[in-house]
Amino acid sequence: MTLSAFLAAWRFEWRLLRRDAAAWAVLAAILTMSALAFFNGAERVAAQKAGIEDARRDETQRLDALRNALADLTAGRVTGEIPPFRDPRNPVFVGGGSAAAVAALEPDPLGIVASGQSDLFPAALKVTSGTKDSFLFADEIENPAHLASGSIDLSFVLVFVFPLAILALCFDLSAGEREKGTLALTLASAESPTAVLLGKLAARAGLPILAMIAATFAGVFLLRGAEPIASGAFALLVAAIFAYGAFWALLAAVVDSFGKSSAYNALALIAVWAGFTMIAPAAVNTLADALYPAPSRAEMTLAARAATTDADRNRDAALARYAEEHPDAVAGEMMRGAAEERTSRRLAVLETANARVEEVMARHEAQLARQRALADRLSFLSPALLMYRSLADIAGSGDQRYAEFSARLDAFHVQWRNFFWSRAHAGQSLTAADYAALPRFPAVAEAASVPAGVASGLAAGVALPALLLAVLAWRGLRRCKAA
Repeated sequence: MTLSAFLAAWRFEWRLLRRDAAAWAVLAAILTMSALAFFNGAERVAAQKAGIEDARRDETQRLDALRNALADLTAGRVTGEIPPFRDPRNPVFVGGGSAAAVAALEPDPLGIVASGQSDLFPAALKVTSGTKDSFLFADEIENPAHLASGSIDLSFVLVFVFPLAILALCFDLSAGEREKGTLALTLASAESPTAVLLGKLAARAGLPILAMIAATFAGVFLLRGAEPIASGAFALLVAAIFAYGAFWALLAAVVDSFGKSSAYNALALIAVWAGFTMIAPAAVNTLADALYPAPSRAEMTLAARAATTDADRNRDAALARYAEEHPDAVAGEMMRGAAEERTSRRLAVLETANARVEEVMARHEAQLARQRALADRLSFLSPALLMYRSLADIAGSGDQRYAEFSARLDAFHVQWRNFFWSRAHAGQSLTAADYAALPRFPAVAEAASVPAGVASGLAAGVALPALLLAVLAWRGLRRCKAA
């Protein structure tokens, strides 16, 4: 194989592609789908940022209203009895709702590339001193029908549409000329037949790969500026696009080297595409769910709410037995006022329900963690699945970042709960100093870094299979004969 033969074939194939309507159609499809994906990604990220800003604005207004009400009470400008759930001095009810703290996960600069887990979990949560289910599942952020169909983002274009564009240009690398009767002449006149075929492959695969990389550069630069382009995450994204495109191009070359017809090549490659992009991911998810079954989000929510209801019912039963056995004591307690009783009742129910809810959610999260671990191990069976999960991690919307956010959220929930419950147990009323010392959710100042395993995973699951296919393609093209 000589370099001159390779370059000559590459240049000639480029001339043919410029006159080929199919090549222009493929290019238009890539650019159009990429533009639509970036538009949807930008809208999604803008909605997340707007939701975070609205939540923080609402938090500021609620805290200002509580401080003003506390100042009025302290100055004696309020007369009459105040319900406990409206009393800014009541730590149980203030921490359980009116002073709820906002915990937000800011979108990554490359968040426009992949939605990942962002369409399942809200970007901002209002943390209370109540049970976790009271704020984790308070809102449905997306239409379930839309979640079932998925969103069109750049990861969708890269994983599903991009391979089809490459296969459309590379499936008949030599089969087309063989059927036309020109392959024998091409190979006979070439100094190195293998170099000619590889040059044709480089030209045909290079068009969609370069178009995809150019569209990614343009989309990120126009929507996010030059700073994300200079990041290591973007370099990894470009490398992933190149490796994934090379995998499909070399796969087409291997199938073409079998010497079958163009129709056979097309059907075989479509079957492999369907297996890698749809069947294998579905099989991995089904296997993970079968081995480590976890209740759905709705079932987990109902179980958590049932735990709260049971705790409230048990509290009622205990109070009823106490009232029956100690009628004099109950009468004395009633004289103290309904406000104190409601506060102590609410605190007791929360403490009982919290332990049961956390037990339910811990089992659910443990099963999900096992499912994710198994899916991570099996994702190497499908380059498409591995590519999709890697793109989500690169975009800062993958499983690992949301797991880290969940861990920080759990720690903050404990801190927030202890702040108010400790004062409630001590019988202390909230003061202006307490409002000034309210815990705040720790913000992450800089963009999330790409998980360490993403680059190695792409190398082992996409680049390495591409190298293996390159060896097989080279050996197969060397045996290529005109039929």
